[in-house]
Amino acid sequence: LGGTPAERELVNECTETIIHEVDALKRLVDEFSRFARMPAHSPRPTDLRPIVDTVAALYRDSHPALTILTRHAEDLPLLEVDPDHLKRAVQNLVDNAVSAVNGMGEVDVETTLVDGGRRARIMVSDRGPGIPAGDREKLFLPYYSTKVSGMGLGLAIVQEIVAEHGGSLRLEDNLPHGSRFVIELPVTPATSPAPVSAG
Repeated sequence: LGGTPAERELVNECTETIIHEVDALKRLVDEFSRFARMPAHSPRPTDLRPIVDTVAALYRDSHPALTILTRHAEDLPLLEVDPDHLKRAVQNLVDNAVSAVNGMGEVDVETTLVDGGRRARIMVSDRGPGIPAGDREKLFLPYYSTKVSGMGLGLAIVQEIVAEHGGSLRLEDNLPHGSRFVIELPVTPATSPAPVSAG
C-alpha cells in the first residue's frame, strides 16, 4: 500500500469504520426484519384455507403462466394462530416455489390433518430443479440465499413464525424432481362446555 504513514493510517481507520458500520447495519436489518416488520404475535381461531387461497390468488394474478393448485382437508379445524404471521410464512414459501419454477411451472399448496388430528400440515411443493444437498443446512440461516436478488431472510422468517406457533418446518424432495416445504402446527383442542348438573 503506497502513500505516507499518515495516509496508510487513514485508509486503515476508514476500512475499520466501514466494516464496523456494515456489521451494525446488518444487525439493524436483522432486528428490523424479524421484529419491526412483524407485529406482536396475536393468535386467534383461524381457518388456514382462506389464507392459502388468498396467497394462491395473488400469484395466479401476477404470474399468468403459472399453475398454482390448492387442495384442502375438509375436516380442517380452526387453529389458534396469528393469521397475519401465518400468511407471511405461506407467502414466503410460495414465493420461493414460484421462483424455483421461474414463474411458469406448477406449484401445489395443500392443507391436511396428520398425527390423528393433532397437527395441521401445510405443504408447498414445486417441480423445479430441487435444492442441492450442500445448500440445505444453510437455507434457514439469515442472509443465506440461492437467489440473485433478495436478502436471504424469507426462510429464516418462516422458521421463526412456525417456531412461535410451536410448530415445525422441514424440507423434503418432491419426487421425481423439485422441493417441498412442510409446516406442521399443533391443533389446540376446543374447550368443552362445562357439564350441566342435574336438579
